Amino acid sequence: MKFNSPIPQPLPKECQKAAKIFNSFVDGGNNGLDGVVPRSVLENAKGFAIFTVFKAGFLFSARAGSGIVIARLPDGTWSAPSAIGTAGLGVGGQAGAEMTDFLVVLNSRSAVQSFMAAGSLTLGGNLSIAIGPLGRNGEASGALNTSGKVAAMFVH
Repeated sequence: MKFNSPIPQPLPKECQKAAKIFNSFVDGGNNGLDGVVPRSVLENAKGFAIFTVFKAGFLFSARAGSGIVIARLPDGTWSAPSAIGTAGLGVGGQAGAEMTDFLVVLNSRSAVQSFMAAGSLTLGGNLSIAIGPLGRNGEASGALNTSGKVAAMFVH
């Protein structure tokens, strides 16, 4: 099992990483994992944010990652990819480190605009467990961008 790098790379490399992550979420033969996003969710998506995050800590944590975001244009085609970076701090009952690939299905224009903004604040809860290279992660989140728009996001 090869891990994706959370360190920012040139855009062509980020696109290759994103394609690999996307395929792992939509391919039914992904090593028996249940991470398949329903076709109807993909067809109705207004955009996708695809990225890898590394998180480590003990009681306090830090996380950082990189990836891309793409959006469906009004004519139904897809935009060119834009590079994104993510960073954050956390507090709570935690210990250890994890690297996670994310496919965020952006269900509305406001969710897409939230990722396109120069900055955003994300508030949410996270519960995860990992033993070895495989694990489970559940997250509920919403984002508030610099223009004050709030967007809920489907994270799988």
